[in-house]
Amino acid sequence: MRKLIAFSTVTLSCFSVPVFAELNEWQHCDLARGVTFLTYVAPSDNELVDVQADSAQLVGEGTSIFSGNVVVTRGGRELTAERATYNQTSGTVTARNKIRLRDSEIVLDAEQAEWSMLSDEGASIGVEYHLRQNHARGKANYASKQAAAETHLQHASYTTCAKGDNFWDLQATTVSLDHEEAVGTAKDVLVRIKDVPVFYTPYITFPLNDERKSGFLVPSMGSSTETGFDLQTPYYWNISPGRDATITPRYMAERGIQLNGEYRYLYESGHGEVQVGFLNSDDLRNNGDDINPFYGEDRKHFTFKHTSTFESRWSNEIDYNYVSDDAYLEDFGSNLTLASTTHLNRRFNLRYGGDNWRFTGRLQGYQTITGAQKHYQRLPQLILEGSYPDQALGLSYGLRTEYSDFDHDIRVDGQRFDIEPSVSLPLQTASTFFTPRVAVKYTQYRLDENDDTITNDSPSRTLPFVSVDSGVFFERDMTLSDTNYIQTLEPRAFYLYIPERNQGDIPIFDSSLRTFNFGQLFSHDRFSGTDRVGDANQLSLAVTSRVLDAQTGREKFRVSLGQIQYFRDRDVVLPRGTEGTRSGSDFVAEVAAEVAKNWTARGEIQWSENWDASNYSAAQVRYRSDDGKILNLSHRYRRDDESTPEGPEDDELTPKGLEQVDVSGRLPLNKQWSVVGRYYRSIRDGKLLEGLAGVEYQSCCWSTRLVVRDYINDVSDEDRNLAILLQIELKGLGNFGQKTDSLLEKSILGFDAD
Repeated sequence: MRKLIAFSTVTLSCFSVPVFAELNEWQHCDLARGVTFLTYVAPSDNELVDVQADSAQLVGEGTSIFSGNVVVTRGGRELTAERATYNQTSGTVTARNKIRLRDSEIVLDAEQAEWSMLSDEGASIGVEYHLRQNHARGKANYASKQAAAETHLQHASYTTCAKGDNFWDLQATTVSLDHEEAVGTAKDVLVRIKDVPVFYTPYITFPLNDERKSGFLVPSMGSSTETGFDLQTPYYWNISPGRDATITPRYMAERGIQLNGEYRYLYESGHGEVQVGFLNSDDLRNNGDDINPFYGEDRKHFTFKHTSTFESRWSNEIDYNYVSDDAYLEDFGSNLTLASTTHLNRRFNLRYGGDNWRFTGRLQGYQTITGAQKHYQRLPQLILEGSYPDQALGLSYGLRTEYSDFDHDIRVDGQRFDIEPSVSLPLQTASTFFTPRVAVKYTQYRLDENDDTITNDSPSRTLPFVSVDSGVFFERDMTLSDTNYIQTLEPRAFYLYIPERNQGDIPIFDSSLRTFNFGQLFSHDRFSGTDRVGDANQLSLAVTSRVLDAQTGREKFRVSLGQIQYFRDRDVVLPRGTEGTRSGSDFVAEVAAEVAKNWTARGEIQWSENWDASNYSAAQVRYRSDDGKILNLSHRYRRDDESTPEGPEDDELTPKGLEQVDVSGRLPLNKQWSVVGRYYRSIRDGKLLEGLAGVEYQSCCWSTRLVVRDYINDVSDEDRNLAILLQIELKGLGNFGQKTDSLLEKSILGFDAD
C-alpha cells in the first residue's frame, strides 16, 4: 500500500565545524556498528513517498495507522518505525518507539517524532544521532525544525568518541540553527573530559558549513619565568570572504596585559597580512638576576607583508617590521633563531619578469637591534638583467646592470653603477659540454664623505672575466643484489681568469666573502656583492660519481670531490683580511646515499690542501619509517681560525669556529603511545642549546602531548628557560593548553603533527 507521506530529518551538523576547532585528519572512531547513511539525492518538490508496512488500518477520514516494519522513503530520506500514524488532512505523521530517521548526512534515533509533510516542520523527543561529517554522535532531549530555515535543540550533547567511551563530550542547554544564513548559536556550553568540566562559555556561534565564522577561539594557557602565568583568549573575526582578523588579549602575570592583532586579506591578484602587538607598561622589575631595563615602558611590534601581481608580468612585495626595543624578540620569542635576530628587514620590491629581460626595483632598510652594527640602506637599488641564448653562430648573450644608492648615518655612503655584459658559446653533446665565456665588468662610484676616509670620491673599476667550463659524462651498467643500476663518472674542469686591480679606495657597501663549499668551485667570484671582485688565475678540478636505479632513475648514491688550483696569489681581500698565498684551496668532498630502506645519509668535509687538518665538516643521518619512526643524527664542525665577515658591511673578520651535535627523533611505542626528544648541544661552548623530551598519546577521538623543554634564547646569555607544555586535542572540537605542534615541527626534522 502506498500513501503520500513527506518527512524531513533533524540535522545536528551544528557541531561539525565549531568556531574553535581547526580540523585535522585522524583515524575515526567506530561510533556505532550497523549505522549506515543513505546516498545523497538532490531534493525535489515532485518526489513521491513510498510507504511499506506489514499492515495498514484506516481509522478515520484521512487518518491511517501503519504497523510492523514501517518504512517510509522519499528521495534521499528514510523513516523506519514499528508503528506510525498519518493524518492526510493535517499532513502530519506521528511515530513512537524505535524510530530511525536517516539521510546522507545523519542517522537519528528517537522515542517520539511528529512531522508535517505540508510545512516540512516537526519535532522529536529523546533523540540520539550520528553524523557522517566528523564521525560525530550525540543526544538531545528535544529537537524541532521550522521548515528548511531553522532547527532548535534542547539539552544537546556532541562527541567523536566511540559509544561506551565518552572520554569527552560537549553539552549545551539550547542550540539554534539558521540554515539560510548557515549560522548556529549555542548557550550554556560545557566541555567535559571524563565527566570533569574543563571549559565553559555562556554563548558561542559557529558555522554550519566549511566557511569561516566569527567567534572566540580556544584560550591558551601556560607559565614561564619570562611572563609568569600566561593566558591568551583570541577572537576570530570573519570580515568577508577575502578578509579576516584575529584579536588576542594576552594576560601575563609578571608583565601585564598585551593586546595582539592579526589582519589578513586576499584578493585575485595579491595577498598580505598585518600584525601588531602592544604591552602597556611592562610590569616586570627583574628579569632573572638582571634588572629589566624596560620596566614601566610601553612595548610594541608591527609587521606588514604584502605581495601582489599585475598585468604585463609586473609584481611587487612589501616587507616591513618594527619592534620598540632591542630585547623585544628575546623576551617574547620562543626560539634561538628568533631571539638571535639582529636586523629587521624593511623592503619594497617591484619586479618585472619577461622572456628575456628581468627588472627589480628595490627600497631596502633595516631596524638594527641588539647592539649590532647598522647595515647600509639601499635607496634605491635598480637591477636589469637580460639573457639571449642560442643566437647566431650558437652564441649566448647576457647583461646585468645595477644602480644602487647606499645611505648610512656615519659611514661613507654614495652611489654605485655596475654593468656586466657577457657572451658565451655553449657546445654540448650527449656526453660532453664545453662552454667558454667572456665578460667585462665596469663599476663607477659617486661617494659622499661622512668621515675622513675618502681619498677618491669617484673611483671606478673595469675588469675582464674569462672562463671555460667543461665536463664529460661516462656511464656503465652494474648489478648489485640482483638489482640493475647505472653508475656514472662525471669529471669537470672550470678555468677562471680575472686580473688583479687595486680596489682599496672602494668602500664596502654589500660585499662579503662567500662560504666555501663544493658549489663555490665553479663560481665566477669568491665575493658576494659588487664592491670587491676577486682576482683569479685558477683551475677547479672535480669529479662526481652517481649510482642510479636503472628502472626509476632514482639516485641511490652520489660522491663528489674537488679542489681549486691557484696559479698565483689572491691579492684582493676585504679590509683587515689576509691575502691568499696557498697554491690550492681546501679539498671539498660531498656524499649522499640511501643507505638502506628508510635510511639516508649526507656528508660534507673540507680538508686543507696538505690533507693534514679538517677545516669544516657536516654529517647527517636520517631515518623515516612508514609507521612514524623518526631519527635525526647530525654533527657540524668548523675550525676556529676559519673566519668569514660578520655581515655585509663589517670590515672585521670574526672567528666562526663551532662544533655542534644534534640528535632528535620520534619513537612510537605502540599504536597509541609515542615519545619525542631532542638533544642539541654546542660542544665548542660546552652549552646545551635545546633539550626536549615529550610523550604523546593518540586515540580515535582525542590526543595529548606533554613536552618538557630546556633552552636558551641567546647563546651568550647564561640564563636558561624551562618550559612545560601540555596540549590536549579533542578531535573534531579543538585544542586546549599550550600548542606543541609548531614547536616539534621546528625542533624535530620530519615531524608532522597531522
